[in-house]
Amino acid sequence: MPFSSKHRFLLDNDGNNFFAHLTDDLAGDIKELVDECPSEVTTVLFCPGAGTYYYPTRIGATDLRKERLNAHLAQGTDPMGQALQALRAAGKETFLTFRMNDVHNPTDKDMWNTPVIRREHPEMIVDPEGTHEDDADWMCWCLDYSRQEIRDHIIALFEELAARYPVDGFQLDWLRFPRHLPGDPETVWSLREHLTAVVREAHRIFSARGVRLAVRVPTSMAGCRHLGLDIGEWARRGWVDMVTACPFLTTDFTMPLDAIRKEIQPASIPIYAGFDFAHGWQIHSPESMRAAATSLYACGADGIYLFNYPCWIQFTSARSEATAAGLGHPETACRKPLLFSLPITHHIRKPVIDEPGVLPVEVARGATVSLDLSLPDRSLPAGRAMAHIVGPGDFALEVNDRQALELPTRRQPEIFPWISTSDSWLKEFSFETDDCRVYRVDPSTLRSGLNTLSFTNQGSETSTIRRLNLGLM
Repeated sequence: MPFSSKHRFLLDNDGNNFFAHLTDDLAGDIKELVDECPSEVTTVLFCPGAGTYYYPTRIGATDLRKERLNAHLAQGTDPMGQALQALRAAGKETFLTFRMNDVHNPTDKDMWNTPVIRREHPEMIVDPEGTHEDDADWMCWCLDYSRQEIRDHIIALFEELAARYPVDGFQLDWLRFPRHLPGDPETVWSLREHLTAVVREAHRIFSARGVRLAVRVPTSMAGCRHLGLDIGEWARRGWVDMVTACPFLTTDFTMPLDAIRKEIQPASIPIYAGFDFAHGWQIHSPESMRAAATSLYACGADGIYLFNYPCWIQFTSARSEATAAGLGHPETACRKPLLFSLPITHHIRKPVIDEPGVLPVEVARGATVSLDLSLPDRSLPAGRAMAHIVGPGDFALEVNDRQALELPTRRQPEIFPWISTSDSWLKEFSFETDDCRVYRVDPSTLRSGLNTLSFTNQGSETSTIRRLNLGLM
């Protein structure tokens, strides 16, 4: 469906969670996909693949591990095409979102996610030498867009998708994964014209069909420069219709969207703010999703973008509608309870590309550390407030210079329990109850903007605060 408003609530479906679970009842699978799309969502971005694809491509290769998908394709059935048609028929604005460099599991023997172009030209990656290191970063295998062969291959895939699927929009996802050019940051920036050329060609292909072009980029101009993404130039040339700012694989409750807005002209180009499954050192709950959305609206976002959704909802028992309720508008996203957190330094937060983490922080015996946490206008006033930390030891807490009361009998891993972390993939997000501290905070001390939480280590040895939450009820 055509969509004229700047305001959107966008859902990015990675495709894998749909195609990996296909049954023999394709019509039922597609109905479930549509039915589980939250009613508030205006726009669905559907991923056609990673390094390999989920549609009958003649340019790339299909994902060989998707047995039912390949059986459907062999019979001449196109599940992705049918899914896109069903979403549009349900009234959703429908985009394809193209991962510009997906390097999941680059060394797997069956090459299930290895792009055809990398099989033919294994040397055309951003860091061939880095691939030989122990525990090499997956991003060493990212395709090198300074190579004409790489650009030609990707553009041919654009042409194929544009000809095959009549969608409302097409997104270039530069964050999956965020490395596209070789060399140090200055070298990358000097090579930026190669990425600009890809955007120019994408605009040529899709604008001829009346299809909007979107880009997903880092949350800061420094992060964009680090990747060679000249988003200001793309906007000035009229090639980009929408911009979404996201961290790599986590959540920032605040983003410097005003700096991006200065670069993205004209002002009619909407800027959306996105986040992924994690925040702080925990998996999102409805309370934290509402808090993140409320904060990002306050930063100037024209709408909210959920990445990898509903990929991570598979770990919950709730339907998608419950997790996303209220996020579509600032007036409803601020409904309490809300859960705020501070960013952490972790492999899901990429240096320079993402804003820096604040935690973990070591606190020596007898020392005090002060941490600033921002609250948006719409989150206040609160009737009750609780602070929660993960950090063994004995900490006293002051919030904006007023003492908070520790509640030792209420120690628990979460203020708002949501999902089980028993799945092996989620174990790193779980903590022992004895390492958790809960405090009652006087809500009248809280203010819009920065709030200072000061922790004094009253224990006998140095302790580390790994996670900090503030819950508002």
